[in-house]
Amino acid sequence: MKRIHLFEFTDLDWYPQVFRRMQTDYLQFAATLGSGHKNLIPLFVKAMQAAGTTEIVDLCSGGTGPWVRLQEEFKKAGLITSIQLTDKFPDPESVFRWSETKRNGIAYLSDSVDAMNVPTQLKGMRTLFEGFHHFKPEQASAILRDAMDKKAAIGIFEASLMPPFGFLLLLLSPVITLLTYLFITPFIRPRRFSRFLWTYLIPIVPLATCWDGIISMLRVYSQQELKALIETHSFKDYRWEIGAASTGTPVFEFTYLLGYPVKVP
Repeated sequence: MKRIHLFEFTDLDWYPQVFRRMQTDYLQFAATLGSGHKNLIPLFVKAMQAAGTTEIVDLCSGGTGPWVRLQEEFKKAGLITSIQLTDKFPDPESVFRWSETKRNGIAYLSDSVDAMNVPTQLKGMRTLFEGFHHFKPEQASAILRDAMDKKAAIGIFEASLMPPFGFLLLLLSPVITLLTYLFITPFIRPRRFSRFLWTYLIPIVPLATCWDGIISMLRVYSQQELKALIETHSFKDYRWEIGAASTGTPVFEFTYLLGYPVKVP
């Protein structure tokens, strides 16, 4: 599978943790602004009912992503869910923050969780928001294989560009990212001197995010590439679905891969 797989700063081991933290905080804040995630609820219902679970295990959670907003949408739909956020390298600050706030139904685990080998004690539908593109094809395939082997439902969700406006956004994304950083940074918590230093005085983090944003959009797995990934993972007792869901904007759509166990007659 031929893919554009250039590096992102947040994938590099030497990238300073303070910069990584600022980027995930920015992305988490941005993820809570939109309302398009409500369009994913029917997919969750289908997969969770098939797997017989009301629990969710989010992989590669980073700064926690859209879960505050999604939990609200679950409640509106009458779904009582328990959400466990995980990461291979969990951020101690996020773990502490979420344990302190004690948000209803959401917990951030302090243990390291590898998306390619999720511990059997973590039950529930697995999810990956905006993180699947970080994995090369052989790694991505291992994530899907692990879910299927353990009869766990899984949902892969990534925002992908829509023509014709998507290409224009790709060209303008560096400017948009810089302006967005300048505008929303005062509203991101915790408010620290380092956040303002590396955003306004020495804007290393916004510039790194500009690069990562462009590369992320180029690295998102297309529906055709997702089909190629599951070709070797097709069994009669497990079903895969690939499609697109609206984000509520004319620029992005959610490309998704849904997998869940099915009963064989």
